[in-house]
Amino acid sequence: MGFTHTKLTRHRPDFILLFVVLVLVSVGLVNVYSASMIWAAENLKAASPSYFFIRQMIWAIMGTFFMLFIMNVHYRVWLRLTKFALVSTTLLLVIVLFIGQEVNGAKRWLGFGFLSLQPSEFSIFAILLYVSYLLTKKGEQITDFKKGVLPSLIIAIIPALLILKEPDMGTAVLLIGTVFCVLYCAGARFRHLFSIFIIGSAASIYFIFSSKYRAERITAFLNPWDASNSDSAFQIKNSLYAIASGGWTGQGLGHSIEKFLYLPEPHTDFIFAILIEEWGIIGAIIVIILFAILIWRGTMIATRIPDRFASIFATGITAMIGIAMIVNIGMVTDVLPVIGVPLPFISYGGSSLFIKMTAIGILLNISRYTLEERSKLRPSPPVHAVPQPIRRSRFDT
Repeated sequence: MGFTHTKLTRHRPDFILLFVVLVLVSVGLVNVYSASMIWAAENLKAASPSYFFIRQMIWAIMGTFFMLFIMNVHYRVWLRLTKFALVSTTLLLVIVLFIGQEVNGAKRWLGFGFLSLQPSEFSIFAILLYVSYLLTKKGEQITDFKKGVLPSLIIAIIPALLILKEPDMGTAVLLIGTVFCVLYCAGARFRHLFSIFIIGSAASIYFIFSSKYRAERITAFLNPWDASNSDSAFQIKNSLYAIASGGWTGQGLGHSIEKFLYLPEPHTDFIFAILIEEWGIIGAIIVIILFAILIWRGTMIATRIPDRFASIFATGITAMIGIAMIVNIGMVTDVLPVIGVPLPFISYGGSSLFIKMTAIGILLNISRYTLEERSKLRPSPPVHAVPQPIRRSRFDT
């Protein structure tokens, strides 16, 4: 099918999506400050209790300006950057293994003075961009395993292996999960994806149980109260303590007990537990509803844009955020094993926040060309006047 697309009328972006993202970022800033102040004061003796909040605020401001700028840049401009983004982020993944900052035994960050960069976060965006381009180019070949599915998987597996080497299992899982979702929605056969899933699961099990530390971390969620899991389940147990003490209405903003060095680094992967402890189950439900609205709007944008590249790209952006949200909340509530996936827009992490706000900027730009809004602005042209592209995905309308 190639890149043939109908010239669409530009209209207003999806302001509901924009509002939801800004609210989530604001909630994240408040919770980063509350969850990190004690940890910063105790572990960074020379730093201010606002140390993490200030850095997150800087990234949030940069991300907001960039999101609003990208919202006004036509999404097809990104097609010119596919190869550059793929090569540069893969190179950064190699570089970080040699000169990256080591924190808790993992090399995931490149230091640039005041700020640090996490290449794996940028890699997810680059892989998503390239796979969207590749699947658009393949067209109907997506139903063929060798010509359609395999090339996309190879593009994703190489960076995923580099990310696992850091090690960072959570980001690798998020990357592969997002690509699988994109492949399925783009029209790949279920039996192909299921076969790959079985093979990948077997390889993952071998990888996990080849290390005692990884095996304990993964299996601890099955029975965190077992005495033999006291060390590996420490985060999970304190997370559940925080959730239990929060109740329906919470202890109040700033009144968490678990952030007093009981829950390790409460401002990162387990910040949702602190949010529940302070805001209660009601506050957590509101945050989940905000994420549900975001996923709903992203899905609507993907289904209403008659450009295959834009549809696949919008699907990937929505899946990237939705999968990360589900996995993080599952970890915090002991439904899923702990693999280290931050909660989008809420957890501390400048690279993650910036990349996701950039991705939302692209999604907002795509929303400016959806057919639903165009029909409200002017009558649709006759069918014979403007030939519509043939859609070949599960989002056919």
